[in-house]
Amino acid sequence: MKNTFTVLLALLIGVSVYAQEEKEQDTTKISYKGRVITITTDNDEDTTVVIGDNEDDGKWDVNHWRGLEFGMNGYFTSNDFGINNDPNNVYLELDYAKSFMINLNLWEFNTGIGTEKFRFFTGLGFRFNRYAFKSTTSTLAYNDTTIFNAADSTKSFDKNFLNASYISAPIYFTLMPGNDPDKSFHFSAGAVVSYRIGSRLKQKYVIQDQKRKDINKGHYHLNPFLIDASVRMGVGNFTVFANYGLNSLFESNKGPDYAPFSAGLSLNF
Repeated sequence: MKNTFTVLLALLIGVSVYAQEEKEQDTTKISYKGRVITITTDNDEDTTVVIGDNEDDGKWDVNHWRGLEFGMNGYFTSNDFGINNDPNNVYLELDYAKSFMINLNLWEFNTGIGTEKFRFFTGLGFRFNRYAFKSTTSTLAYNDTTIFNAADSTKSFDKNFLNASYISAPIYFTLMPGNDPDKSFHFSAGAVVSYRIGSRLKQKYVIQDQKRKDINKGHYHLNPFLIDASVRMGVGNFTVFANYGLNSLFESNKGPDYAPFSAGLSLNF
């Protein structure tokens, strides 16, 4: 009996010491792209780093929206997808070499539907569009009811831009046929809803040998909401995209019925 008591006491002391040592350890786990990095620091300040597979739930860690996007943008000026072919609004013709967009997508929720290969994702980001007008002597202006041509023969614009910024939220469904999310081809279709948070006209010109810059903030009867049909495809973190506006860039009956479009490259992170 005495020997049994001694053995039990030794076991209790051993468990207590082991629990104390475990308590004094500081363990951090970081999951990324299907891998787990485990960082452990013990009471002697010794640090151990172990990298292994993520065996928690088998779910893919995928991002197809969060990242930086760059591309060109413009608008169709006729129902047959023509550009710069509206004789009634020549002052709105664009210089497509200088018209571009930059998107900064900061947050993404991406999950599999039934299988990891068929997915749904949404998110939140910022969209910045620049429309560069071809005209060097006329530009965009507005009053309470409409937009119109503001011509000034005393100025010759070196830069004549309409800049608009938006908050954007996407809804996409994605197909990833491969077995490795880092290497699989992906194709997404869906829509992007954007809310305008600012717009301004920026012009640079020289008058009387003096360089001038005018920045005029205003709504210019731009639609407060834009809804784009969108497709995306790529491999891994690289994606190409194309967007087509389902509503007009300008408010109804206050500007021409122009459908905006954009296309470019996305680098996801």
